[in-house]
Amino acid sequence: VKQCREYIRGEWSPELRTILETGYDIAVGCSGTIQAIAAMALSMNGEAVPDVLNGLTVNTADMLQAIETLVKAETPKARANLPGIESSRADIILAGALILEFFIKKLKIDKMLVSPYALREGIVYDTLQKIRDISEFKHLSHLRYETILNLCHKFQVEIPHAEHVKRMTLKIFDALASFHKLGNWEREMLEAAALLHDSGYMISHDQHHRHSYYLITHSDMPGFTNDEAEIIGNIARYHRKSHPKKKHIEFSSMHSQKQEVVKILSGILRLGEGIDRRRRQFVEDIEISVDGKKVKIKLIGSPDGIRPDIEVWGANRRVNLLEESLGIKITVH
Repeated sequence: VKQCREYIRGEWSPELRTILETGYDIAVGCSGTIQAIAAMALSMNGEAVPDVLNGLTVNTADMLQAIETLVKAETPKARANLPGIESSRADIILAGALILEFFIKKLKIDKMLVSPYALREGIVYDTLQKIRDISEFKHLSHLRYETILNLCHKFQVEIPHAEHVKRMTLKIFDALASFHKLGNWEREMLEAAALLHDSGYMISHDQHHRHSYYLITHSDMPGFTNDEAEIIGNIARYHRKSHPKKKHIEFSSMHSQKQEVVKILSGILRLGEGIDRRRRQFVEDIEISVDGKKVKIKLIGSPDGIRPDIEVWGANRRVNLLEESLGIKITVH
């Protein structure tokens, strides 16, 4: 127990400095271990333990006394006999109790509001929010969008260009749905990659697509899994220059299904990038028509009358990867 306490102090003391400096208004304890210790503290005080502890406030002095009682119970069997402790939790509760003890003492918490909600509920609520945001707003969920925007600012991305490329690529994605048969998740990955595709400019113009891959895959991205960051990074990596190849380690290490997704989405991103060739948003909008396997994309110039001929040229140079991936013929005019 002494070694555990020393380890916890060593691991967490640096992290808590910011909390101590910032301060807090209320401490909320969630999940099973804290519920069990709160129930134990109430029982030891002779108080009735309600079936649901949600919203209950417990004095931490009582919780610390309960933790000390747990420490003195030297076996799982002894801990299981304590009031408020389930037998299934008796073997592991001491570790969580010692962490809780450290937080209470270090942060000088005198009262704790108990919540039974934990990781499982968080996953459910997060999933529901993503489904709602995608269906209502047709783009990244709030947390994921904030993450991408923060990275754009961090890497000094040219936002007007990135937003324009995003809008063009998503229009192409939606118009070609009958060919690629991808869904909302892949659309999110494309949107994120479109916004971040030029982040590598922060390192160097030369090979900036490779630098974009590195920056994306080595960044903290709240709301995204590591696999998603890898996919976003690969889509950005192939927005220019070489097509995806088996000899590219980062690409070849992915599952074959994800490789196909990267090919299609990076092909769309290449086309969207070409539509803003001069990075001045001279294309106001695009119209896409499909006839069998022939796709025509009409670029509509901006109201100032500048003819988007460079953009037509740039886009037509970038259709190959998407044509190969979907087995279609694309012309831009």
